[in-house]
Amino acid sequence: MGVLKNLTEEYFGNKVRKEDVSFRYDIDEDFPPEHTLTSDEEAFLQGLARYKLFLDKSLFFQIEDLQRHTKLVLSRNEGRYMCPEFPDKAKLEREIAELEKMILDVSDKLERKELPEEYFGILNVWKRQYKKLNEALDNPMDSTSSTPYLGLYHNNGRDSKVILFLDSIEEAAKKIPCETKFLMGQVLLHEYFHSFYFHVGTGIRNPMKCIEEPMAEFGSLAALDSVASSGSSVATKAGEALRHTLGFVKDKQKCTGHTAAYGFGAYLFDKHKDDAFGLIAQYAIMSCLIDNRCKEALEYKYLLYPEYPSYLWAEDAAYKKLGELLRVVVVREPNAIRFVRKVFEFLRDNDLLDCLAPFIHAQETKNPRKLFSLSQDGFFCLRSILCDDSTPPFDSFVIEGQTYYLRFSIVWNDKTKTSRRPRPIDEFIKRRPRPIDEFIKMIEYVYSGQFDIRKTGDEYIMSYEIK
Repeated sequence: MGVLKNLTEEYFGNKVRKEDVSFRYDIDEDFPPEHTLTSDEEAFLQGLARYKLFLDKSLFFQIEDLQRHTKLVLSRNEGRYMCPEFPDKAKLEREIAELEKMILDVSDKLERKELPEEYFGILNVWKRQYKKLNEALDNPMDSTSSTPYLGLYHNNGRDSKVILFLDSIEEAAKKIPCETKFLMGQVLLHEYFHSFYFHVGTGIRNPMKCIEEPMAEFGSLAALDSVASSGSSVATKAGEALRHTLGFVKDKQKCTGHTAAYGFGAYLFDKHKDDAFGLIAQYAIMSCLIDNRCKEALEYKYLLYPEYPSYLWAEDAAYKKLGELLRVVVVREPNAIRFVRKVFEFLRDNDLLDCLAPFIHAQETKNPRKLFSLSQDGFFCLRSILCDDSTPPFDSFVIEGQTYYLRFSIVWNDKTKTSRRPRPIDEFIKRRPRPIDEFIKMIEYVYSGQFDIRKTGDEYIMSYEIK
């Protein structure tokens, strides 16, 4: 359906590559690290770099493969690259206003019983997050706190690079405590997962930090776990690295600000390790397609930022929101008629309209305009949805070489306005099945398993999972 068109065949294993590529890295000439890789450290990193992690959807992760376009640089940070826990004042104010609006909207809908009860708990989490954001705004010194990066990914297409700040990693390893090479390995994997997510997928959007960072942590932990059980020369060391760095990632849950969301990677590993390969592959494909401003993204974000939730159910709620984001939303509209029109346009643009042809039936009618239904006995029935005439003007769609015009009637209205004394037509409309419900049944029947259509709040949303 076009979403995967930018995936190159190299990620599907169709290209023949040299198998014995040596581990490569450069030293930053301007800021060389004081820490020099020992032979043991280099052997461990090389073992991780050569390991091929086979994922779902015919994808694999391998640092050596990624080094074709993302080189590794060893450097010294010296305070040059710091991770601020909060954005600048202007953006922080926008976040506060954004979250306040979400709280008011959800509170109103809960009063009208338009949302499931789980939103009561989510609302309480958001209120605490709202308080923390305001505290950061009122205390500029707290809001400007930052920690040095241990590694960075610089995205520049086929000339990208991963930077490891060896001295910062060494200092952080002492605090865990663990051997420096173990934390080096996790940071190396983490940064190359950023490269993997960008280069595998399609789309132009910058990934949301609250999703991208925990997914990079999750990827690094899943990779270490796989190496540990592989029987490779670094398997035992990978197991030790996993044990130490899992605790390191979990400790980020105690932070306030952007770092807190990193800790969600530990939850994903602890609770959803069995689904790791599928989840990582799905996110890789989706990472640059997710709309960071959509409702699901914001609901997810403020469950993890600026404070990590203290309840398992809240983590589960964030995971549920993540699952919603990893479905490709192709159509979303608040109005049933506009929604149906947009779905037809999507089917047309993706060469899927011809699938409807077997279900088009001419209707017996005195109307000079020839009318057509879309129906399948026992499953769905959409009467008078198509016609052969464009007057008054309707949207046209070609289905197996025949031009049809999409038409709607009063019965498509989401809400039928009735007077105090109902007219016969009003009672008739109330009794018959809603066309939008029949339309949804039709999509689910004709395109079985491809699409998911649901009404969430005030919107109709159609999405599909990349197979």
